[in-house]
Amino acid sequence: MDIPVIGKLSKRATLRRWQDVPNATFGIDQTFDVGIDAWANIEPVGSAIFWGTQQIESGVTHRIIVRKSSDITEQKITGEHVVECSGLRYRVKRASDLNGSGRFVVIECELMGGIDG
Repeated sequence: MDIPVIGKLSKRATLRRWQDVPNATFGIDQTFDVGIDAWANIEPVGSAIFWGTQQIESGVTHRIIVRKSSDITEQKITGEHVVECSGLRYRVKRASDLNGSGRFVVIECELMGGIDG
């Protein structure tokens, strides 16, 4: 993947930590922290990557690129996180440094769907 050029990170996204918490009715409630806002570039993966990840049940549907910061690194963004943008929620599958540049993090995600109320 190429390093983003000026203006490419054009969507406002929020990275949130996701926890499942037991509730009083013996069910599970999904809870999300306040999150970290970041400018992002969100692109669907190509069909070869999509079908390849389906075979190993990984389910990568999108790649999200954000600028690395003290709060956003490939070590800190894990499968316990989601990314929300434009009313959609993406489950984080994997995060890595983009091309070893030390400036951007690429997050491979699975689209979960729309955000409820």
